[in-house]
Amino acid sequence: MIGILVFAGIVDRLNYLYVDVETVQRWRILWHNYYEDRGKIDNLYLGSSHVYCDIDPQILDELNGQYNFNLSTPGQVMNGSFYLLKEADQDNELSHVYLEMYYWCSVNDKGMSEYYRNWYNIAFMEPSINKIEYMIANGGLNECLENLFSFSRYRTELGDGEYVKRVTTYKKGEEYQAYQYHRDYKDGNGYAEFMPRGFYYVTGVYSERNRIFKQGCVLTEDSMVDKSEQYCRKVIEYCRRKDIPITLFISPINDLQLISTEGYDHYINEVREIAEEYEIPFYDFNLAKEQYLPIQQNQYFQDLDHLNGYGAAVFTTFFHKVVSGEAAENEKYFYASYADKLKETAPAIYGIYYRSDEGSKTVWIASNRDSEVEYRITLTPKEGEPYMVQNFDTNKEFTVSRGEEGICTITARMKGSSEEIQTMEINY
Repeated sequence: MIGILVFAGIVDRLNYLYVDVETVQRWRILWHNYYEDRGKIDNLYLGSSHVYCDIDPQILDELNGQYNFNLSTPGQVMNGSFYLLKEADQDNELSHVYLEMYYWCSVNDKGMSEYYRNWYNIAFMEPSINKIEYMIANGGLNECLENLFSFSRYRTELGDGEYVKRVTTYKKGEEYQAYQYHRDYKDGNGYAEFMPRGFYYVTGVYSERNRIFKQGCVLTEDSMVDKSEQYCRKVIEYCRRKDIPITLFISPINDLQLISTEGYDHYINEVREIAEEYEIPFYDFNLAKEQYLPIQQNQYFQDLDHLNGYGAAVFTTFFHKVVSGEAAENEKYFYASYADKLKETAPAIYGIYYRSDEGSKTVWIASNRDSEVEYRITLTPKEGEPYMVQNFDTNKEFTVSRGEEGICTITARMKGSSEEIQTMEINY
């Protein structure tokens, strides 16, 4: 017994010295708040940062009169959602579960093998059978050290006195002791703060000049990986066994990112088939019509992935309107497909996207038209004279030299017309 206590004390001390909690404050604060609130939670929201940035639980409290909690974490993969659901169910009488289905967390096999996405949940969860099962599922014996001993992930810092000093100084600070996090943006563009119920409130506004995106995957080629689908079904079947209603949904993402996936409807149909098989609701808010959810505006985004606090307020209100309504009545709010949405929306440029930084960079214009719009493309390098890439052509692909930086100016007009419909300047 003395040996066990001594060993536990050494582990605790090593965690204190080496675990850089400033980096993982999101998880630490979340689990602290969760255990403070356990027993109170009615509605549970699971998923990635697209949940904790986009769904404001306190607004939902006012709208549905229940206690809402975002048990969402950065890049939360589907096996994480399953074990977090079990943790919440053993502590609360859940009224409803909402599972967010962001495509990157489901189609990217790499995400399921990035075990750190589950490490930080495991590190701050209280001991339980569910935690042990979660650890085994997260890499098994190959990852047992990292799952059991948080400090082992930081072994490259062993002997670095400056690192230890920085970590321990932060842990002695008021912010750490009070389970708080507040950061002002260096450029003066607002601030970010962790709020109660797992909500991450951001006041920063996305700049139109930054509308460039590195393509994450091509959804006409990438399907939901088997392990993600397996755990998605486990979540649904667990809720069914426990008689807990469940709804699948996708938070709104900026259209520039969605167009870059080149086949978003393929993924929507995969999720839709699962929902129909189990006869549960599924709402993709990227298909919401503009007159009902006018969210595709820079003022509502902090970046191309996530809404800011203003966008979260708009989206949360509409989200409640949909999930509390009748399925048949909700149909009017949505397009049947993303292709239909692009076709029905006025011609527009959303930005530019590329695939790789290696060598020359091939860039595509993200727009909602394939052949009816012509584009004039001008590049103004930081060093050198401006030059025209093309003068009003339907081609949307061009190349930028490796390492070149500057401003890309794109002007669009309808084919055969001399009237310009949009001009966008983008940093590249």
